[in-house]
Amino acid sequence: MNEPTQLFRKILVATDFSQCAAAALAQAAELARLSQAELTLAHAIPVTRETMEEFVANPWYAAANVDEIEQRLQHGTDEKLQAAIEPYKAAGAAIDVKTLWGTPFLEVIHLVQEEGYDLVVVGTRGHSPVSRFLTGSTATKLVRKCPCPVWVAQPRTQARLGSILAPVDLTGVSRKSLRMAALLAQASQSALHALHVYVDDRDVHLPPLALDFEVDEALRRRQVRRKALDQFAQFVGSLGLPVQPTLHLERGEPWKRILACGRRVDADLTVMGTVGRSGVSGLLIGNTAEKVLHSAARSLLAVKPDSFVSPVQPRTAALHAY
Repeated sequence: MNEPTQLFRKILVATDFSQCAAAALAQAAELARLSQAELTLAHAIPVTRETMEEFVANPWYAAANVDEIEQRLQHGTDEKLQAAIEPYKAAGAAIDVKTLWGTPFLEVIHLVQEEGYDLVVVGTRGHSPVSRFLTGSTATKLVRKCPCPVWVAQPRTQARLGSILAPVDLTGVSRKSLRMAALLAQASQSALHALHVYVDDRDVHLPPLALDFEVDEALRRRQVRRKALDQFAQFVGSLGLPVQPTLHLERGEPWKRILACGRRVDADLTVMGTVGRSGVSGLLIGNTAEKVLHSAARSLLAVKPDSFVSPVQPRTAALHAY
């Protein structure tokens, strides 16, 4: 059997030292093992020198100067990072750590731009309906603006993948996301499920009905479904995937069908493309992907179109307002 193509070369995990972030690190460590990828754990300290100057002026904060505060914060963060990776180092994994300064999502994106990471893994805030809706501002901003794929990790009982769901809309970014899902399934020996959701007849491109006879509505629906399934199967078959997925065809509102299918196949991970406006710098995450991100209790790997350009300028460029 042919060796699988390397999935990722360099993986960056963004942590806030929460339980969700610990789950993200566990999933990233397993993925790095499967990919033989470099793995880095980073935390951004969202404190400016102006804020530290305010600390110095506060009599309740026993610090002599800004440098002392900076050293304290740096030392505390370094200790937490080392503690987070210790179990993996004990098992033989090599994990680098980085302490960043500034707005977390911006600093993560700058690090991706500067050091060429090809995957970012980040945790969510929790499982309550409100927290799932909010997801976490850092995670959402990274999905929208980070130039590489972003894995938003939900806590799981185990880091290993058992089942992967890949929703596709038969577009270019779906080709990219389904190939990535298939490589993940091959590397992790997971079950792969591909889902296509059509909304109505306009999605299927059936020829117009003749005007001299009536077609039974039930027959029409069967014709539409057969045509949709043919288009779906042809799309998947044209990709030459290393793992053949189980095909699921559904009709309805895409994000709802994606969530329902994920529950039905017990998917540990949903891999899907984000959809944006062609030619616009900083494509916005598509409506379907946004709703899945905010509603799912499962990990999501968001894949950008090849045309994606991040709105976050590299650190060496002129300052930009966000």
